[in-house]
Amino acid sequence: MASILTADGLDVSAVRLFLSIVELGSVSKAARRHGIAQPSATAKLHKLERQLGVQLLDRSPSGSVATPAGVGLARACAETVAKAVALVDRADALRDTQTHLTIATTRHVGDHFLPGWITACPLDDVRIDVVEADTLTVAQTVRSGEAMLGFTEGPAAPLGLRSEVVAIEKVEPVIGRCHEWFGRRRAVTGRDLISTTLVLGRSGSGTLDVVEAAFATNGLGAIGHHVEVDGAAATRVAALNGAGVAFLPTCRVAGDLRSGGLKVLPVRDVNIEQPVRAVWRGVRPSAPAARRLVEHLRNSSRSGPFE
Repeated sequence: MASILTADGLDVSAVRLFLSIVELGSVSKAARRHGIAQPSATAKLHKLERQLGVQLLDRSPSGSVATPAGVGLARACAETVAKAVALVDRADALRDTQTHLTIATTRHVGDHFLPGWITACPLDDVRIDVVEADTLTVAQTVRSGEAMLGFTEGPAAPLGLRSEVVAIEKVEPVIGRCHEWFGRRRAVTGRDLISTTLVLGRSGSGTLDVVEAAFATNGLGAIGHHVEVDGAAATRVAALNGAGVAFLPTCRVAGDLRSGGLKVLPVRDVNIEQPVRAVWRGVRPSAPAARRLVEHLRNSSRSGPFE
């Protein structure tokens, strides 16, 4: 029982001080390193020696050196300090998850969904950092632990992650005024589409994946000639300039459709819908704030469509 009580009262700062004295060879130098007065340092060392029941240092006018007992205990002292530091670091990390949330998201979700979700969810006490990337990179960021929660687009859930569909949106084939089909009234077929020039995002884009999946589902095979652009904004501009048939979520082109800059191209046999998924590692999101946001989205989906 006595040893347990002694361990309970062990002063880790005194153990660190002892290690500094062993390194520097001087109580006064170690005291300066730790920002305390020399008498206080001496008192700490005396108390530590009483607790451990051994003399740790031989003191002389020229300095202090570890006794054989001190040498024998130095390694255990270093391990004790390392474990104490690890405990504090772990506590800091856990405390950080209570007040800080990093979200990885596609730019589209970040622009059109995430702000409203965060505003509607009780996260006022949480600092939120947002990392924007394509769907592939978002998944990698969550897998690596750099983000506790991610939002992806695409026909399938990212491998190795838990996910839940939190929104589904229509992806429209659109053309600009300069396109040869702009005045066309008759609907085109999927085969018409793959035989013309398409404007598509780069590899890693969730929208590209859902477009390719929709064509494959309808037995239309590989997409032919296309213009590759980086992101939805570039896709929209290319469509406005008549570069080809572009595929964009309805919310991205609503203003252009109203103004007449773009037109939805009716397609008889291809329907494209893009799921938006919340993704995370483990059975459930590890950060409390991430769990709150996912639960909010889950409850919102039960009461009506997402906006």
